[in-house]
Amino acid sequence: MRSYFAAGMYALVAGVILGVSGPLLLSADGAVGHAAHLVLSAGWSWAALAFCVGIISSSKRQSAVLGVLSLVAASLAYYLVKAGQGEFMAADLTDTTGQITHFDWAGLMTKVVVWWVFAALLGPLMGVAGNLARNGPYRLPCRLVIPFVAVVETTMRLKNEAPMLNDALVEATWSATRLVAVAVALGLVCLKVAEQRRRA
Repeated sequence: MRSYFAAGMYALVAGVILGVSGPLLLSADGAVGHAAHLVLSAGWSWAALAFCVGIISSSKRQSAVLGVLSLVAASLAYYLVKAGQGEFMAADLTDTTGQITHFDWAGLMTKVVVWWVFAALLGPLMGVAGNLARNGPYRLPCRLVIPFVAVVETTMRLKNEAPMLNDALVEATWSATRLVAVAVALGLVCLKVAEQRRRA
């Protein structure tokens, strides 16, 4: 059984890695880097983070706590990198030339706190789902949570955002993500059916 400390460190490290990867890959050259940025910055990837933390947790309570911890770390890391990239530089309104800027601490903290609220709400759900996907009586429905979230998110993005962006790479990335999510879901269902047949 993993200790709370070791599991907590895994959750923190995983959260920081996911949090910094998205914005760093945005500035990477080439289609692969941009596609990776789109995948790692998507909501379903962050849900998968808390879900995977739940898988390695030894109890439902631990999975709920560590689900929140991983998302809190990811959010903070994400926005610190964005701040380092100049995202939160604002014009100094007292400067008539418009050339002086200052760091917008209020803007940074507002975004961090908003996502911490989401982490507190969704982290326990995804963490417990991950734990039940390994240990619970409803393993298949829990294992289908992340593919389902990915399909819903990518479908919404393809319907609402893709026409406005008019970017072939973005559309291809979301379409491929949805296709993989559907394939994973079908694969999990087929494995469950095969397992039941073997038992029968």
